[in-house]
Amino acid sequence: MSISTIMVTLTTLCTAVMIGLGFLQRPSREAAIWSCGFIAAMAATYAQTSTALLDTAWLDALGDGLMLFSLGLVWVGIRVRRGRRLVLLPAMIGGSVVVTVTVALTTGTAVEDLVGNVELVVFTAVSAAITIELVGIRHAPRGVIVPLALSSGIVAVFSVVWLCVDLVGERLVTDDQLPVTEQFTPVVMAITLVTALTTLLLLTRAENPAAVTVTVPGFRTIARDRLTRAERYDDAWWSLLDVRLDDPIALREASSAQAYSRVLDRFFSDVSAVFPAEADLHAIEPSRVLVLLPRHEAAVRPLLRALLERVATVSTDQSITVRLSASIGWASVSRVGYDLDDLIAAAAAAADEAQLAGGDRWERASMIV
Repeated sequence: MSISTIMVTLTTLCTAVMIGLGFLQRPSREAAIWSCGFIAAMAATYAQTSTALLDTAWLDALGDGLMLFSLGLVWVGIRVRRGRRLVLLPAMIGGSVVVTVTVALTTGTAVEDLVGNVELVVFTAVSAAITIELVGIRHAPRGVIVPLALSSGIVAVFSVVWLCVDLVGERLVTDDQLPVTEQFTPVVMAITLVTALTTLLLLTRAENPAAVTVTVPGFRTIARDRLTRAERYDDAWWSLLDVRLDDPIALREASSAQAYSRVLDRFFSDVSAVFPAEADLHAIEPSRVLVLLPRHEAAVRPLLRALLERVATVSTDQSITVRLSASIGWASVSRVGYDLDDLIAAAAAAADEAQLAGGDRWERASMIV
């Protein structure tokens, strides 16, 4: 079996695994981008294999452009995962097109070697950028990001070494003594594919806490400011609620990723619809929401009952045909005090009690002595 056939098989297999076990199981923006990256790598090997048969410069150039685009999509997806506002996807598309056209037009000309060196520099930069972005992911186990980070670093070093060989190696040894770069390219590509599949698949199937951590400082700052002013004016009409969807793990295992995602969306929508506009909402987890509510205690109870009824109502378009329920922990300023951390801890303890009691209920936090 030839090297080209092995690479076609490997890229096809990696693409199928990434789409089947990654994107379809846990659909997300970054998973879609990474899946497209594997599709681009697969198409690149098809183009490179066809080049040997058709001997067309444009096919060879297309293979190079698609391979660069594949690496670029890995980088773009990681930036999306980190919550970057500027992900530079159009720049990667444009750069890949420019590389394809330039390589095709300069094949067989006097500047072919120069263009090849520039292309090597671009690959080095993208590989180094992938390593840097991966290291910057704070909420992923080190063991998850190490495979791709290490292989991307190796690709960058490989590219630098062969750039040096192209520039100065021929002055020191004869052409016959120089190893051919293409001999090592399939090995480097195979290592990158396997490590990319390992890291990106694990990242796709892991929970992404980025959206949660971005909003925590803002919520805490606003909540503390409100409670400080409430204490100053002796305003005890404040409560903190810990609202949790019951049995989220069982729901996730009993349904598809898309159906479970719709359940979570509906849960947050129900919470948003029940509480008034002046309430501050913060999703600690997709299935858990904190609510800072400026209401007298007598006005809180009807809201809690309304929320439990709303969550438990089975709608016609519900993605999971089971009755959902929620547990609520209620900590009021009159019982716990104005300290935000005390309120969060008390509400969490009360929510735990509600879940241990079977869920679909609310429990009120005890008064701190």
